[in-house]
Amino acid sequence: MKKKTYKPFDELLKSTGMTYKAIASRSGLEEYQLYRLRRCPSKLNGELISKIVLATNLDEKKLFDISYFFAKKVDISQQNVG
Repeated sequence: MKKKTYKPFDELLKSTGMTYKAIASRSGLEEYQLYRLRRCPSKLNGELISKIVLATNLDEKKLFDISYFFAKKVDISQQNVG
């Protein structure tokens, strides 16, 4: 079975030592919202990144990079299919 979430984002979140449930709660998100972001990090916007940074003390640039590189990866794969 193929993993449905984006591994680099999962690893970054796990590096905090917090559970996904705790990260979601401290970020003011529902668990399903964090799961959707883990599946498609390109949906991370400035507001969501700020909430996650405040809750986890993660480096804001790392979250932006994950969002950007995921979007670029998805865009490239969609162009190759189309």
